[in-house]
Amino acid sequence: MRLQTTPERCTGCRSCEMACSAKHFQMYSSELSRIRILKFENDGVDVPVACRQCVPAPCVNSCPVSALHKDAKTGGTITDADLCTGCGACVEACPFAAAQLSPDGTALICDLCAGAPACAQVCPVRAVVAAKERRSAAPTLSGAQKRMAVAREQKDKVMAKWQV
Repeated sequence: MRLQTTPERCTGCRSCEMACSAKHFQMYSSELSRIRILKFENDGVDVPVACRQCVPAPCVNSCPVSALHKDAKTGGTITDADLCTGCGACVEACPFAAAQLSPDGTALICDLCAGAPACAQVCPVRAVVAAKERRSAAPTLSGAQKRMAVAREQKDKVMAKWQV
């Protein structure tokens, strides 16, 4: 299983972010969400960025302390917070800029909510849905440019579809 996003459907409501943080931390916080909405205010485009559950998973393979593993049943990426050192190797390794660190330094990577992703359940326009297949990892980009590169690519697709 993995999350599939359709940026042209996204309204930027952030319901997915709130559902995720509430599910995992019992509070509403974009910073604690494992899915993020990137907003391109000047273009009126919102892009959901979510873990694509790569196989093999660069984030899992990059962790120097083995704090990440794949759930055998769901394929979700599980973080052992007791082992995670907050080194950020998983963030750098993610080819889709979906891995991030929480404010306390623990890796935030989608675990698929034990097979029932809260974000997909609450998205009012189905911009985020749970899909059966998984993807292989793509070549990685370096540094902080990853998230923007992915978002710009998605934004360009939306703009082309809207013929703007």
